[in-house]
Amino acid sequence: MKHSDIYRVHYHYTDKNFDLKLFYIAKYMQETALAAFDLLGEPRRELTEKNLAFFVSKITFRFEGEIKKFDTIKVETWTLPPKSVNYVRNYRITNETTGVCAVRAASSWALVNTKDMAIMHPNALSDQFNALSTDTEELGFAPFKRINIPPGEPVFLFDKEVFYCDIDENMHMNNTIYLDIAQNALHKMTRDLPSKKLTALDISYESGAPEGERLSVWGTKAQAGTETELYLRGKIGATNCFTAKAVY
Repeated sequence: MKHSDIYRVHYHYTDKNFDLKLFYIAKYMQETALAAFDLLGEPRRELTEKNLAFFVSKITFRFEGEIKKFDTIKVETWTLPPKSVNYVRNYRITNETTGVCAVRAASSWALVNTKDMAIMHPNALSDQFNALSTDTEELGFAPFKRINIPPGEPVFLFDKEVFYCDIDENMHMNNTIYLDIAQNALHKMTRDLPSKKLTALDISYESGAPEGERLSVWGTKAQAGTETELYLRGKIGATNCFTAKAVY
């Protein structure tokens, strides 16, 4: 079952080139998914009653068109029937101003018992909940590929302190904030590239970042034919919080 919403891109959501920032692409995706979820009624209450929540583990993005300031966009989202412990939610963002599909994305979620943080199978939910995941449309690419950082000494990019405004109801940094971190890190790493067109981004969330901690961000660069691959890793001490791969 697809759900869609229409948004007008605000000036302050864009960068110096008036392109929509990664952070706000993720925000629009999350807002649309939450709006769809709020319409579920009884299935949504089931999660609360059973102390369950969905935690995102991976997101794959494919960038195919521009989204500029004041453009009107349509964000579609739908969940696929669960085939394992992972719950997949797809997205498509169409620029209604230009008529171009600008972004396709897939996210993988784990159903977690918030009392003991045990991962549950989606079958723990009622048939009423899983009956909503009837749309089988795929996005045309293979998401959630394993991110293997190539050998070599990573370059330290910057530290990011986790502030109060970064955290969400789960008491750790919201997944959208990592896209802001990634874009700042990628900007530092692409200053010497002749072409800076980002075509793909994979991000894997590995451990939560609570308020007050400092996340150190490191980068590694590799060449794959005509494409440049940039790898990021964010750590708190020795603990990996996220890993990402970007393709230019």
